Amino acid sequence: MIKVIGFDLDNTLWPVKPAIMGAEKVLAAHLRSLHPDIQYPHPQSAVLRDELIAQDPSFSFRLTALRREILSALIGEIPSLRETANELADEAMIIFLRSRSLVTPYPAAETTLAELSQTYALCALTNGNADLSRIAIGQYFEFVRSAEEEGAPKPEPALFRYALSRAGCAPHEMVYVGDDPDLDIRAAAAIGLKTVWFQSPDGQPVSHPPPYDEIVHHLKDLPDAIARLNR
Repeated sequence: MIKVIGFDLDNTLWPVKPAIMGAEKVLAAHLRSLHPDIQYPHPQSAVLRDELIAQDPSFSFRLTALRREILSALIGEIPSLRETANELADEAMIIFLRSRSLVTPYPAAETTLAELSQTYALCALTNGNADLSRIAIGQYFEFVRSAEEEGAPKPEPALFRYALSRAGCAPHEMVYVGDDPDLDIRAAAAIGLKTVWFQSPDGQPVSHPPPYDEIVHHLKDLPDAIARLNR
């Protein structure tokens, strides 16, 4: 009997690209307001990102911390802002994360979550940094856990094990819903969770499909998929 349904967030409950692009524009405008000579996007951002990850590999999934370090470095290039670069980077991250959470859920996401939450405990396990508490559909989730909080990203099993422990259930009593064949579906299946692979209609073809239990192309079809798994 299924007790818990876990969800990936980005590209499972909403398309992430529009949100990131919008947040980048807001961030760029904010940085220009601090000083017109701040370059953002900076031509060396990718180089700095790689250097920081080489120094501390955990930055590869600590996305908020990584972006904050990059912003601090870029702001610090301006002599008059150098002493306050850390504080200004913190402020810039608040602005970015607020905008990054202005997502537009896929059609039927809210009605589907509302329906499922009447029967199952819902949780979110994400490698991203959207703030679910700022998003309307967040009200349907009992808890959310990010890779940054856990200290390990999917496909490592830590996030899934956290959810099982938090919910007090066995692997066969949990379903995980996600779009990524490796980070979501194969990773969840590897520790015994049932899986529903979400492939949005505009998703990219996959040459080697993961070993999913169910597949849906529209979130409105998810309750029926869960019901089939519960038989």
